[in-house]
Amino acid sequence: MMDELPEREPAVAAIAVKLHMSARSLQRRLRSEGTSFAEVFSELRRELALRYLQDPRISISEVAFLLGFLDVTAFHRAFKRWTGGTPAEHRRSVTTGSSVRAS
Repeated sequence: MMDELPEREPAVAAIAVKLHMSARSLQRRLRSEGTSFAEVFSELRRELALRYLQDPRISISEVAFLLGFLDVTAFHRAFKRWTGGTPAEHRRSVTTGSSVRAS
């Protein structure tokens, strides 16, 4: 799924093919685990964002691109939804050692 992020949002069908199952089977399996494709995809983006923002050589706009967001504003909104703070606040907290909520 990660390798498809910069170009486009991965489709359930494409991921299912890589897992050697139908899209419907993948959706059923995820539902049986109490999650959905959208939730797994969002969690992957959140975890990658937190990791990428630890590297000051990667600009915030580049992080947005790497995660497949169409623009930095959409990334900012998603990051704020995920963590309660902005990407810049998180980056500052990482470099100063303080803590921004990352739940």
